[in-house]
Amino acid sequence: MGVINMPDNIRIQTLLKNYEMVRNLTKFYLSKMQGLDYKKQYEIDGIKLNSAYWLIAHLVWTEHFLIIEGIGGESMGIEWLNDYAIGTSVDDINNGPAIDEVLAKLDEVHKRAIEILNSMSDEQLDAENNIEANFGGQKTKETVIMHAIRHEPMHIGQISWILKVNGISLV
Repeated sequence: MGVINMPDNIRIQTLLKNYEMVRNLTKFYLSKMQGLDYKKQYEIDGIKLNSAYWLIAHLVWTEHFLIIEGIGGESMGIEWLNDYAIGTSVDDINNGPAIDEVLAKLDEVHKRAIEILNSMSDEQLDAENNIEANFGGQKTKETVIMHAIRHEPMHIGQISWILKVNGISLV
């Protein structure tokens, strides 16, 4: 029996497969937003929820922060990104980019993130991330990627509420 040559990035490829499944679900939900007001804020029991616009821009910020900066050590120079960072509020935004630009950046940042992740070896997953992020007591690049994978569906769940209150079925 001969030696089986295994690629040196099976772990990263498994993470990428999950990451792409998450993004495909995001794209599906966002495709259902056509004709809706992206900037409308819904209110439940007097509490204003984030608009779809803010949620999408926040996803751009998150992927850029976690993957482009945290893994790749790069910046894409998107001027408005930090307006949608963790801890910011939709009420703090006066003039943001058009939704078409936000959606384009969602795709551009994701494309670059996938390029960065595809270039990694499994060994690099164990290295410390570039943003000093600590998830579950670990500061590895792998835990940053895993957080990116679990973060996006939480916000897409919020988009699903917006769709539901507008009578848009997802099944």
